[in-house]
Amino acid sequence: MSPKIGMEPIRRQQIIEAAKHCIVTKGLPHFSIKDIAKTAKLSTGVIYHYFENKDDLLVDVLKDAFAQTEALVKKNVDEANDYKTKMNAYLETVAKVPEENPDFYLILLNYLAQAPYHEELKRMITRFFQNLGQFIESILQIGYQEGVIKKVETGTAANLILSQAMGIAFYYLITNEKLQRDNINRDFVEIFKKYIE
Repeated sequence: MSPKIGMEPIRRQQIIEAAKHCIVTKGLPHFSIKDIAKTAKLSTGVIYHYFENKDDLLVDVLKDAFAQTEALVKKNVDEANDYKTKMNAYLETVAKVPEENPDFYLILLNYLAQAPYHEELKRMITRFFQNLGQFIESILQIGYQEGVIKKVETGTAANLILSQAMGIAFYYLITNEKLQRDNINRDFVEIFKKYIE
């Protein structure tokens, strides 16, 4: 029996969300398609109708996690009209992701641990970092064109911003420290604003 017409995107997203829940609660290597089916309240057959195997599903989970975070950052930056407001929007949005979407970094951390053993995941994560770096570089180029910032090595500056944001997010994910988060996030935004101006 094939699924109802128009249900494919809904079912696929339902399965992806269930897989995310399993990753967050059990860790990437510690759940099965059966666990995902139970979480989604579907049969394993339905899952295999939409995804060839667990790896196929895990690739889509990662794509979905990246897309949600990228869309939020891009939306906030695109709404800004000039370099300063674009860079502020980027830094402030990125600083809030660990609090507003903590599952993203937990999912990413799980995938990072598996990337050396899974070429497709490694390729996707590498592409994600490259795209993010290029996005930051494009903001820095606007600042240079507007005469707001001095000529900087945009690739290096983009990588510094990206790695610092990731480092702070992973630090809070592991330590679960909440007391200093606002101060650190504020300092992260201020330090990089000063660095690139």
